[in-house]
Amino acid sequence: MNKTVTGLISFLENSPTASHCVQISAELLKKDGFSELSMGEEWNLNRGDKYYIIDSTSTLAAFIIGNKPAADAGFRIIGTHTDAPGFRLKPEPYAYTEGLSTLGVEIYGGPTVATWFDRDLGLAGSVTFMEKNRLTTKLFRINKPLLRFPSPAIHLNRTANKDGFKANAEEQLLLVFGDEEDDYDTLKKMIAEAAGIKAEQVIDFSGEVFDVQPPALNGVKDNYLIAAGIDNQASTHAALAAVTETATADPTAIVFLFDNEEIGSRTVNGAASPFMERVLERISGTRDDFFKACSRSINVSADCVHAIHPGWAAKHSKLSKPQLNKGPAIKMSAGGSYASTARTSAYFMKCAELAESPIQKFVSRADGKSGGTLGPIAATGTGIPTVDVGNPMLSMHSVREMAGTVDHENMINCMKVHLEGQIVISI
Repeated sequence: MNKTVTGLISFLENSPTASHCVQISAELLKKDGFSELSMGEEWNLNRGDKYYIIDSTSTLAAFIIGNKPAADAGFRIIGTHTDAPGFRLKPEPYAYTEGLSTLGVEIYGGPTVATWFDRDLGLAGSVTFMEKNRLTTKLFRINKPLLRFPSPAIHLNRTANKDGFKANAEEQLLLVFGDEEDDYDTLKKMIAEAAGIKAEQVIDFSGEVFDVQPPALNGVKDNYLIAAGIDNQASTHAALAAVTETATADPTAIVFLFDNEEIGSRTVNGAASPFMERVLERISGTRDDFFKACSRSINVSADCVHAIHPGWAAKHSKLSKPQLNKGPAIKMSAGGSYASTARTSAYFMKCAELAESPIQKFVSRADGKSGGTLGPIAATGTGIPTVDVGNPMLSMHSVREMAGTVDHENMINCMKVHLEGQIVISI
């Protein structure tokens, strides 16, 4: 197992929520010499300096100031997202029913619900409390088999194997965690302890369910990675690895890690927020220089892509069959689901060539529709040409996803070529 895959496994293990993902990202950046900035302070940026900014706990930007002003050399941007489909506790989740302590949840994004049943689940999130007259938020993580969606016996659901397993989101998606009426008080004490505060300090908290089983290598040659959150925290790790290995070049290299892509990106933490535009403008110096910089920039939106599934091959276009461990795929869509054009596609193909990486292409069936990405949103907000790419994977949106280990290093190498501005683009 090489260093790159080892790093990815550790990254995924430490990212049960988007905010935890940003927290571990910041730690990796600090180790590589990146200094933290705040949007509320004055910036004095110098050539070759490395910085990162955290916004709203689950969004981050990391950048290396280029040898030339952004107005002259532009930006080389990578955009990824930190969130994953799953389940979040309701604001008042507790109910003691039929002799069991249960928690109600809301579905976040589009998880494959059936895969979450009968799994060992932990709880992670954030706690808000007062500390010396200041409203403060801390992250918490209970990394043990605490919760479970128990499935009904086949005798009570005899058509499940024929018609598919189905569960009503309101009535049947109930997390069981105890059998005493005071169990919820115990749970809240556990949450406070995990956050490092006293239970009576807690004003409010949020909670997300995660699978406590650690990532694992799979296959006769250990050439597959099985883990939660590969979509899209693997792309996030690749972007961070690329920017920390990038040599200072003429363009300014910058990576954006956004939250809430799985629910449309239109939040204060998402790609539709003004965060990207504001950061790029502040680096540029003036509004006019920002416009000049955008005209000389290109963005790589990185999000995982469906690999061809041998059992469901008919669901794929006959002309588009991305495979595991055969290289990153460029995502195309005439309907605008992806931001790639022939020009931006050609750009990434040249990046792959210089990185000595194989490359694939992905398009949905003409009579079907795939999911969207943050690429078109970021492109619309800034006017920066964008290419949507991603590594192929199976079991997308399952509680345990599957990806090729070789693809990860190839993606990092392609991203490095991009961030270092090895390919000159004309206006």
